[in-house]
Amino acid sequence: MSMSAKTHTQEPLRFVHPNGPIVEEIDWVDAEAVFLPLADTAGALWLDSSDTAHHAAHYSFIAIAPYQIIQTADREARKGFAALAAALHPHADLWHGLPPEIDAIVPPWRCGAAGLFGYDLAYGLEDGLEDGLKDGLKDEPKDSAENLPAMVQGLYATVLAFDHRARRLFIIATGLPETSPAARSDAAHRAIEEWKKRLIGVPSTTLPAPPEAPPIGALSSNFSRAEYCDAVAQTVEAILAGDIFQANLTQCFNAQLNEKDTALAFYRRLRRAGPAPFAAFCRFEDFALACASPERFLQARDAIIETRPIKGTAPRDPNAEIDAANAAALLASEKNRAENVMIVDLLRNDLAKSCIDHSIKVPELCRLESFSNVHHLVSTVQGKLAANKTALDALQAAFPGGSITGAPKIRAMQHIASLENCPRGPSYGAIGWLGFDGNMDTNIIIRTAIIKQQALRFHVGGGIVADSQPQAEYDESLNKAGGLLAALGLSTKAARSEVA
Repeated sequence: MSMSAKTHTQEPLRFVHPNGPIVEEIDWVDAEAVFLPLADTAGALWLDSSDTAHHAAHYSFIAIAPYQIIQTADREARKGFAALAAALHPHADLWHGLPPEIDAIVPPWRCGAAGLFGYDLAYGLEDGLEDGLKDGLKDEPKDSAENLPAMVQGLYATVLAFDHRARRLFIIATGLPETSPAARSDAAHRAIEEWKKRLIGVPSTTLPAPPEAPPIGALSSNFSRAEYCDAVAQTVEAILAGDIFQANLTQCFNAQLNEKDTALAFYRRLRRAGPAPFAAFCRFEDFALACASPERFLQARDAIIETRPIKGTAPRDPNAEIDAANAAALLASEKNRAENVMIVDLLRNDLAKSCIDHSIKVPELCRLESFSNVHHLVSTVQGKLAANKTALDALQAAFPGGSITGAPKIRAMQHIASLENCPRGPSYGAIGWLGFDGNMDTNIIIRTAIIKQQALRFHVGGGIVADSQPQAEYDESLNKAGGLLAALGLSTKAARSEVA
């Protein structure tokens, strides 16, 4: 074993674990510049804390070339989760005995699984979920931007890990799938040398902004303004009738990227127009996800599980006084607070399925957080995992996130599916990583475009409660689309007139 812990004046950290993995600190480079030549490779992931000013934006990770891929359709969700657990479990002790002083420095994803858990996995997890749905939604979607796998998880032996707060960069290499410590150590050393070669000449400074978006094909939605407002009114009626308490109703936008445009170029524009702490770009075999999510779904660290639901939204304004007034109105809004508290209660119940009795707590309730395009109310719910449960168990038990379904969850999902007339696919699922060591961090897939060839699709919406006003809910959905629209070269005003 060799190690040296770096401070600002010490040598870069290098640690060789007796089980074979190696951590080596290298000079800082710009993550965007690193990822640019890698983005078209199937399995390339960039888990990108692009809003580095936000308190939750601590780490970013780049991983390529998974040594195994687990991919399932929605009805095979249970098989997919079981296969993922089986792939992770044999290496649970890979980092066992990591010295505390190293553990405190090395970023938390030390290789393992990463990728997509699509919303439609729920149809394979919840018996009876389809009861009451329109027949059309039971069929596989025919749209070219859909018909996608519900789960795609790669197993990654090596990760490039960025610590934005400390401005430190690490190559973390496990040497998997080699089976002996010596073979893993040799493989890890080779992987680190390969990454060093890739990083030769990569700048440490931020890249210039990409070119503006070339003109797109017509923007369309599955709802006109009047139709969306009618769907909101129907949802309010269902709430007043006692059928549900809240539902997250969305509309789905479609556009065609210019033939000169690319999925990565779109994401590069998006991360500037709508930087977010849980952003990501994921390149799968025949589609990509460009994500600017502000919302954490589930994080697990040392058996503590945490979720941070967002409910309650107000627009940002370039005028500081108006912006502050919008934030104050959001904080004072009984309607938005009610939305948030309902979902906190739902998530407390979801976490309780995997946590020790009486360990669930809510350290923050309806805290105001400001992002690039909107203000949000954000709460924090935490619990301690039961001894016989893993982070993956907790994710499966709580999936999909309550903030994008409503309450009670199953009935709300049935209600929104009967109105939306468009499969959610990957949207409103989760992107994130699961470590061999049992740690995890995942987002909620909101503010996210699904891109297949040049076809682009994204969903936006919000929680509907008893006193929701249809016109205001429609406007809120467009406010949430601000970053995505800007990445397409459109303003919210232009989009409103185009799809009305």
